[in-house]
Amino acid sequence: MAKNLTAELFNRLLFKFSADEREAVAAYTNLRDSLVRFFQLKGDALPDAAADATLDRVALKIAENAPIENITKYSFGVARLIFLERWRLSQKESNAVKDYYAEKNAAESDAEIDDFNFFRECFRNLPSADRNFLQSYFTDVPYQKLTELRRRLTAETGVSVEQMRVKIFRLRKRLETCVRAKRESN
Repeated sequence: MAKNLTAELFNRLLFKFSADEREAVAAYTNLRDSLVRFFQLKGDALPDAAADATLDRVALKIAENAPIENITKYSFGVARLIFLERWRLSQKESNAVKDYYAEKNAAESDAEIDDFNFFRECFRNLPSADRNFLQSYFTDVPYQKLTELRRRLTAETGVSVEQMRVKIFRLRKRLETCVRAKRESN
């Protein structure tokens, strides 16, 4: 119930259903159940809360002595308005979340593009022998041919497999350091 809905206002709402207390409670319960179903069918996340908010607003209108001839029809009119309010609010929240992630993804995408450009620049600044060595080592070939390719690379360069791995490690570290420095300078 709303903060400003008192027991007196609730009793006035019940009296609007019927002068007999039992009939009024039964009619109120039936109407509330119908409102809950209405909000469920509309896809409201909290149909019970929406039904209660509807009945609270109806009770406040009764307190203002608003002329209400058919309380059920009036309540469903208020329920429709409450549904629209809640739907608009959920759309605003949903759009805010979408906008947040779109901005976040765009920023991350820009950072990835920057990193790629930094890498490309750092790679170009390497001596040509090191560039060729990295390109040969990381060439795109099927896995079965990769071992043969790397054996041939060790034979061409005259280094052992372990020395080749150390050289690759150092070149990668140099590129990472260069990219990190360019990222921090921007």
